Amino acid sequence: MTRDVRVASPETTLRELVRAMGDHHVHALPVVDDMRRVLGIVAVSDLLGDELTAEHVRTRLEHRGRVRSVGLTAGEIMTSPAVTIDQERTVSQAARVLHQRHIGRLPVVEPNGRLIGIVTRSDLITVFLHSDEELLAAVKEAIAVVDSSASPAISATVRSGVVVLQGSVLLLSKVLAVSDFVRRVPGIVRMDVEVTAAYDDVHSTMAGPRPDL
Repeated sequence: MTRDVRVASPETTLRELVRAMGDHHVHALPVVDDMRRVLGIVAVSDLLGDELTAEHVRTRLEHRGRVRSVGLTAGEIMTSPAVTIDQERTVSQAARVLHQRHIGRLPVVEPNGRLIGIVTRSDLITVFLHSDEELLAAVKEAIAVVDSSASPAISATVRSGVVVLQGSVLLLSKVLAVSDFVRRVPGIVRMDVEVTAAYDDVHSTMAGPRPDL
């Protein structure tokens, strides 16, 4: 994500919105409150039409006959509520939201709704251009967070961005932990888990000592 995000307040005027988009070459501005919680978003298309780009907005604003009759402030113009994504979500999940909602950008927020960044379609394209070799190295690092031994019980292969985890371990909790860390590796298209566990220490309700690790 991009952390240096240009934002607007609900009181930002139409002219200020257009000037900010033109000056910073962006196509949308999140609208936030005093705590930087996302209230909505204003896109170029909300101001001047879908056919325009941010580079055109300042010059086109001078031709007032072509400007849509819209509100005077960001609070009146913005699309609300804005579609956002939690910072803990994966790149694949962000890409899915962009595709399903037919949007080009996605504000990234903390659990309390505070804006911390923004991710765009171009950001995701860059991530998914990683080679399989680069992804495999990152996946091995993720596995090592849980199992740092010289020969981890869980191994991985990567082909066309699809990760396959294989192996056999004692506890199901280890499989879930490795899967969780691997799932967070940017650029993974899909992850298939083909790992077997001897004991289900996650769902079992039976009392008794847990097997030794």
